[in-house]
Amino acid sequence: MSAASFWRTLAVLAAATLLAQVANSQRRVSMPQTTTFTAPDRAFQFSYPSGYQICTAGKIEPCAQSYIPVCEDDALVCVLYPDKQLEDTNLSDVSFQVREIHRDQLMTADVCATPYPEEGSKWPEFQVSAKHPTEMIGGVRFLHGGSGGVATGYWYDTEVYRAFHRERCFELSISQSGTDPSLSDPPLEPITPARQKTLDRSTSQILHSFRFLN
Repeated sequence: MSAASFWRTLAVLAAATLLAQVANSQRRVSMPQTTTFTAPDRAFQFSYPSGYQICTAGKIEPCAQSYIPVCEDDALVCVLYPDKQLEDTNLSDVSFQVREIHRDQLMTADVCATPYPEEGSKWPEFQVSAKHPTEMIGGVRFLHGGSGGVATGYWYDTEVYRAFHRERCFELSISQSGTDPSLSDPPLEPITPARQKTLDRSTSQILHSFRFLN
C-alpha cells in the first residue's frame, strides 16, 4: 500500500469512528431516564420514565382525578402518562397499574384466572383475548384479556394481565380513557397514529420491565 493510500484509509476509518461516536451519543441523549419502583414487600419491581406521576397504595387519589379514572382505589401502584404528552388530543389519561386480586374464597391459579362478574353487574371483569390469550412478562406467562366501555361521551379501554404467583393473584393493566372528539368545544383532534405509537411503546416498556422478586 502506498503512503497516499494508507493515509486515505486512515482518514476514512477515523471519520467512521467519529460518526459512530456521534450516533451513540445521540442515542444515549434520546433515551429517557427511568426510575425503578420496588414494592414495599419486595414482591415485584418495574421501571418507568422519571417524568411520570406515580401513586401508591393508600395514596391513589391524586392519580384518579379524571371523569373515568384509570387508577383504581385498591391499586398497589399506578403510574400516569404525562398530561403534557396528551395535550390537544381526545385522550384524557393513560396508566400502568398493579393490583392484587382478592376473593371470598381460597385463592388458586384457576380462581385468579377467572374473570368473575363485577359487584352489582352480570358482566365479567374482562374478556380473555381469543387472538392473544397469554403474554410473557419477566419470564412469567400472564393471562391476557381486555375490557372497555362508554358513558355520556367518555370511553375507556383496558388491557389486563393476570398471574398467580406464590399463592397471590397479581393483575397488571394498561388503561386509556378519553372523550368523543366532537363533544368538546372546540372539537378535540383524535390522537395521531404517530403519537399513539409513541404512547404504546412507552406503556409496553413499563409493562415488560415488570419482574417478580421472589
